[in-house]
Amino acid sequence: MNVVYVEDNPDDARLVKLYLDSAGHNIVIAALKEEAQDALLQNPDLILVDIVLWYSREGHEIARDLRQRGYAQPIVAITGLATRRDKEECYKAGFTEVLTKPYTISQLAEVINRYSK
Repeated sequence: MNVVYVEDNPDDARLVKLYLDSAGHNIVIAALKEEAQDALLQNPDLILVDIVLWYSREGHEIARDLRQRGYAQPIVAITGLATRRDKEECYKAGFTEVLTKPYTISQLAEVINRYSK
């Protein structure tokens, strides 16, 4: 599976990359807006997006933009914002589901397995 993870925190990105690499998936980490735009043009099978990027809730805009451009694959929000309202905002923006931080590797694996082809 080809996965893009849009994440500006290098430690979070590294941990997810280690897991996905070990599970045999291809992953591209996009830490900057330009990297995210380039990676998303490759039409990945799954996109993981941190909600709070570059000191704003930029993750919502990324999901909205992808859906407006017709991207139909799953987009999973990764966030520490865990209220019901926060989750509703994620779904309204076009996310398929929300994975709340802190999460376990088992929870991440469940999400990845759910969307593996």
